[in-house]
Order: sequence, then structure tokens, then C-alpha cells
Amino acid sequence: MNKIIAVLAVFFVIFSAISQDFKPVNTAQDVVDNYIQASGGKDALASVESISMKGNMGDGEQKGTIVIYFSKKYVYMDINTAQFSMQQAIDVGKKKGWMKFGSMIKDLKEEEIEKNSKNVEGSMWGNFIDPQKNGITFEMLQNETIDGIECYVIDLIRDSLAASTSYFDMKTFNKVREIKGGMTNDFSDFRLVGSTGITMPYSIKSMTGDVVMTEIKFNSKFDKKLLTRPKDDSEDTKKEEKD
Repeated sequence: MNKIIAVLAVFFVIFSAISQDFKPVNTAQDVVDNYIQASGGKDALASVESISMKGNMGDGEQKGTIVIYFSKKYVYMDINTAQFSMQQAIDVGKKKGWMKFGSMIKDLKEEEIEKNSKNVEGSMWGNFIDPQKNGITFEMLQNETIDGIECYVIDLIRDSLAASTSYFDMKTFNKVREIKGGMTNDFSDFRLVGSTGITMPYSIKSMTGDVVMTEIKFNSKFDKKLLTRPKDDSEDTKKEEKD
């Protein structure tokens, strides 16, 4: 009995210490600060210069694979399913990029590249760890319950408009939902990424399909060969027709 009491005492001490790590919530900034801490801390998050991810999406006939790499310099995505395939590559510095959907390929416009660049900044916590640089302010909304999880709800405001809405678990401060551009993403299965001390969701549910990550890496080298624009099949077709 004494051993059980001792174990329980240790558990409650540890639990209390963990609970005390988060500051009391009175403002939207308090929620954001706790989210940053829960994710690994400002210094650890700021040290991430790139994120590469591999995973599986969908199931049954819709099942496929997804590969993503993004940094402030490069963005790459490759999605393959039985129903469709999509690739996208961007050299942010050179303001060049292309997208291939099935057999169709097009060059990305400068505004599309700029939009992707802003999305990368948000995906790499930039909107949270350095909001002033990105012209972001935070506004706390009414608390909501998501799938039984009580959440703080925060609007990210840019240019007087809500750029996105984030939902944070009141207990863990993990971001469990984000609504952006009419798209809702739900996050779960939070895990530490290797020995980095950074927590990431390995399960993402959205209207476009569910994704389960099998691998996440930080600061890995990007293969610049992936930036090479694929040959446009329609160009060969036009040439043949001309001949």
C-alpha cells in the first residue's frame, strides 16, 4: 500500500509540474504562448528551416501517397493516387514554379508563388513565433468543443481580416483544428519528431482526404533536381499536328 501511495504521489507531482508549465489564459496571446511551448518552445521552432513529410492518404480505391517538402527557399509536393496525380515545385527566391495535374502542366504566376510562400510561413509557426513580422494579430473567440475536446478559438488577423481560425486543446494546447480559405483541417496523433523536442500531428483530416504521416524530418537537404519542369506532353502533340 505504501508503494502505491508513493507512486501516486510521484504521479501527482509530475502532473502538477506539467500543468504549471502553461500560463493562465486571459488573452489570445496567452493561448498562443502556451501553444508554442507545447509544440517545443520558441527556440526549437525557430531553428526549423525546412520540413519534409511522407505519408499515405485516403483508403480503398482512393488510397495514395504524398510527399511534401517546404522551406523559405523551396516548396515541393507530390501526390499520387489511383484517381489522380499532382506535382508542384517552387523556387521561392527565383520566383519560379510549376504545377502538374495529371498530364496538364502550367507555370505558376508570381501571386501564386507569393501565396505559397505565405502558407509556408504559417506552416512553420512563423505567424505564431513572430506575428509582427507577418502583420498578424490575435483575437480570442468563443470557446468551442471539437470531437469532445474543449478548445480555445483564436482568429489570426491580417489586414483587418481573419486569415485563419485555430482551435487549441485547453489541456494540451495542441492545435487540433485550423480553418483557412474555407478549408477545415483536423489534427491528431501528436508525437515528438525524433529527438528534436518538437511535437507534430501525424494525422490530418480534411475535405480533400485524410493523411497519415509515416515520416517527418526537419532541416533535411532538398534535391534541387525536383525543381526541373516536366516536359509538357501537349507540346509534343502540337508539334506532331504541325508536322
